Amino acid sequence: MTPGRLYVATIACLAVLPSLAARAAETGFVPIDVTVRPITQFALTSAETRFGALEFRGGLQLISRDRNFGSLSGLDFAADGHTLVAVADTGYWFTASLTEADGRLVGIARPMLAPMLDAHGRPFTSKNAADAEGLRIVDRNGRETAYVSFEQRAAIARFAAAPDLATARRHDLTLPRYVDHLEANKGLEALAVAPAGGPLAGAIVAIAERSLNGAGNHRGFILGGRRAGTFALKRTAPFDVSDAAFLPDGDLLVLERSFSFTDGFGMRLRRIPATAIRPGATIDGPVLMTADMSDQIDNMEGLALRTGERGKTILTLVSDDNGNRFLQRTILLQFALAQAPSPPLPAPRPAR
Repeated sequence: MTPGRLYVATIACLAVLPSLAARAAETGFVPIDVTVRPITQFALTSAETRFGALEFRGGLQLISRDRNFGSLSGLDFAADGHTLVAVADTGYWFTASLTEADGRLVGIARPMLAPMLDAHGRPFTSKNAADAEGLRIVDRNGRETAYVSFEQRAAIARFAAAPDLATARRHDLTLPRYVDHLEANKGLEALAVAPAGGPLAGAIVAIAERSLNGAGNHRGFILGGRRAGTFALKRTAPFDVSDAAFLPDGDLLVLERSFSFTDGFGMRLRRIPATAIRPGATIDGPVLMTADMSDQIDNMEGLALRTGERGKTILTLVSDDNGNRFLQRTILLQFALAQAPSPPLPAPRPAR
């Protein structure tokens, strides 16, 4: 959710909620029509492909008449490594397969929607319950399981595919007491699962959007594992946290965005060393990339990683249009991390 969220978003969210109740009897993914507009260059005035440590690999603007499409806030890949899964902060799952040509993102196939289900198997009927922000899909005891962070009413929930995520019921994790005093609209935003073989031993890591500690830095939480506890991520105004994902070597990529009515949206990616993430630490790392309204960005909220050709790490980013289709866009962007080939991303297993 953006700092200073556009006031029209409130109206849009209220418009979406009745449709959730109307579809209460539905379970299962429903195909939707999505129009795709290719984004062939990232900079508006240049065909440059290298941006900091990232190489642009194409993008898409997604447009649909389905009133339940949009507001995508969390992103990951299913266990098959190809199906893209997103959560909307209006309480929906969105899935699609990416289409690539010559290593570039050129389209999607089989776009589908399904309402997320509460613990009783019913779609959410309020914004407070539906405000999903972060998403990580893991292999949990051989079963595809999604972990989702919720912001308005701070929670991290588990959805175990039964047989797929459209029929999975919400099961809230018991959060430790140190996950406290989070602002309702600035709470649990970024969600990541550490590599099982790294120093965090598969722990879930969550970072608040802009619930700050006494020093003015983002509050972060290590949930489970031998390093369980709290940490802080150094904040550099005007950026706030929107997502995070672990690289195979245990380093953490943090996606940040900014917004003002004068400058519009901004985006930044930082890389945090694996050894820095520990209880009591204030962590920081090099900036891999920054972007602004001279580039093809919007309200960039979701980040997913996968392994591409020759072992390259591929980043996929999604924007949240805040339910405001007239002023904002739902866009997918793809980049390759410019570095030596890395081992394939393993299926993470969160610490118990």
